[in-house]
Amino acid sequence: MLFDKFAEKTKKNWTSYFTMVSTAQKEGRTDSNGKKILYPNILLLTQCKNHYIAELIGANEKFQPLTIKIHKEASILRYLGQFDDTTSNPIFYMNAACNIISQMCLSHPITFEATEKRFPHLALHGTKMIGTNAHGSTLAFGKDFTSCSIDNCTLLNHKENTYRCKSILSALIVKKSITNAELEELFNSVTKDKFISGVHTVSDTEQRLMIASQLQNLYLSPGLRETTIGEFLKLHPEIIKHAFNSDYFEYEPSLEWLEHDGTCTDTEINPDLLIKREDGYFDICDLKTAKLDKKKITKASRSRRRFIDYVAEGMAQLANYREYFKYPKNAGLAKKKYGIEVNNPRLILVVGSWDNLDADEVNQACRQYTGIDVIDYDTLSQLYIYSK
Repeated sequence: MLFDKFAEKTKKNWTSYFTMVSTAQKEGRTDSNGKKILYPNILLLTQCKNHYIAELIGANEKFQPLTIKIHKEASILRYLGQFDDTTSNPIFYMNAACNIISQMCLSHPITFEATEKRFPHLALHGTKMIGTNAHGSTLAFGKDFTSCSIDNCTLLNHKENTYRCKSILSALIVKKSITNAELEELFNSVTKDKFISGVHTVSDTEQRLMIASQLQNLYLSPGLRETTIGEFLKLHPEIIKHAFNSDYFEYEPSLEWLEHDGTCTDTEINPDLLIKREDGYFDICDLKTAKLDKKKITKASRSRRRFIDYVAEGMAQLANYREYFKYPKNAGLAKKKYGIEVNNPRLILVVGSWDNLDADEVNQACRQYTGIDVIDYDTLSQLYIYSK
């Protein structure tokens, strides 16, 4: 099956299914045991060397049309295992059609207490399966594999002293040569009974944990574009609002350069986020990735501490955005078009994770910058989860 056909079929099937579930919920024909039903809003479609993956991501109280994001990944083991390992000693070995794994945590042999601060949603899993000799991806696939579904599971991966967590709401994984009939058989096996598939069912106290786990799933995915992370934050505005104590933000505003010093060759700026402060003015935020391939986002010794180029480029971009608002015509356009006013803005760069950001080293590298804060994605998640 061609990838485009796989994408079309999975989108159509899930859209039809969630429309039916949403209608049943509105008519009072669903029973969630007093908990909330949260629907996905992103369908991440990934093409690997030998497999296709359709993963549902997000958590909204109302079903809305699925946003399609396309991703390419060389190895399905890297997609699921979150590290560059090309081999694995898995917990489950898939080698058939319509395998289903549901409602459990699959883990390397680690101490859960060491990871639950960073990944607090792990405490919600009643069933944890730990592979005593597992390494690499916790799942692997044989030559006779056709299809499988992973439903409401967490894969806890570990390499040396680094931990990553993949919280999967629903993922359909198939071989590239799957037929239309085989794909339909998989989807029917996932949705045939009276239990609703592809949704979160959570209490009020669990809701933030589940939304944060979906964000972590994205920024801890190797090779995933920052635009996909940005789209997720756009679709889940409560993350930014709670984390930065704001009641409003503008996502990717397009602002034309009307005035500059004559050296600017750009036609416009497109900051990722303009975040409203309590005083009514806006701060400027740019999103990078967690840069999983780097052990540190800083380099050199203390006296020469500086950021790696990837981060330095983000800092320069923020400084450029700040300069834009210094010119009255530009500031006037922002106010007229979006109602945005900027005064002594805080510049925020979201980059890295707890794995590669050392707070002391970041503070040292920031000595050459004025008014720019660096926040990693794990800290952003914590700010969201525990804010009032």
